Amino acid sequence: MAAMEKGMHSNQHETPWQVDFQALDRRERLIIKRMLAGLALGMVLAVAGESLAEVLPPTITMIYDPYVYGLLVLVMTRGSANAWWAALNGLLATAGLTAGHVVAHALNHGETLITQANESWQIALSVTLVGFGVAGYLSRGKGLGGDVAVGVFAALICTQGQEIQRAALVPHGLPPANGTWPVVALVLLGVGLPLLLRPTAQARLRTLLITVGCAAVLFGVSLL
Repeated sequence: MAAMEKGMHSNQHETPWQVDFQALDRRERLIIKRMLAGLALGMVLAVAGESLAEVLPPTITMIYDPYVYGLLVLVMTRGSANAWWAALNGLLATAGLTAGHVVAHALNHGETLITQANESWQIALSVTLVGFGVAGYLSRGKGLGGDVAVGVFAALICTQGQEIQRAALVPHGLPPANGTWPVVALVLLGVGLPLLLRPTAQARLRTLLITVGCAAVLFGVSLL
């Protein structure tokens, strides 16, 4: 009897292919949930940002839009399993952001962003989302390649971010914000990305040095 019970219990154990199938099923469910979350969060953030732009000062609006949107895409691509899933998650988050942005703008202004002749907002949003998406995926690398990717991207934010900010204000009908706050916010973002995205203290230090070096070169080129 004991031998029979032992045999029955052994038959109840999951076979390797059953374990693999269940793991694959859980992984697929997680991927689908992540994709839907990116799409939904994109719409929520865009609607909130477009609505708050009507009441918030330009100094706040030009940080929220487009950089909070970019951070969402960065999170979605950084957590993806491979480049294909990163691209898909980034595109879904971008689709949600675009849809929410267009709908909220139409409700607030009686016209859609698509009908506007000035396309600077499209360029600003596209450049920001693509940059954050690529940086998010490449930041997964633990070697020098990841340091360089994050460092160069952070330097671009520090030196070129204001141009994107000004373009992003166009659909809101807001004048460019003056003062030091927008510049300080960009510098904090540029410094914060290496600290948050790199895994070790040495990698963070290398990335910060790359950021400073690239920012100095870009600033020098802009003065020519």
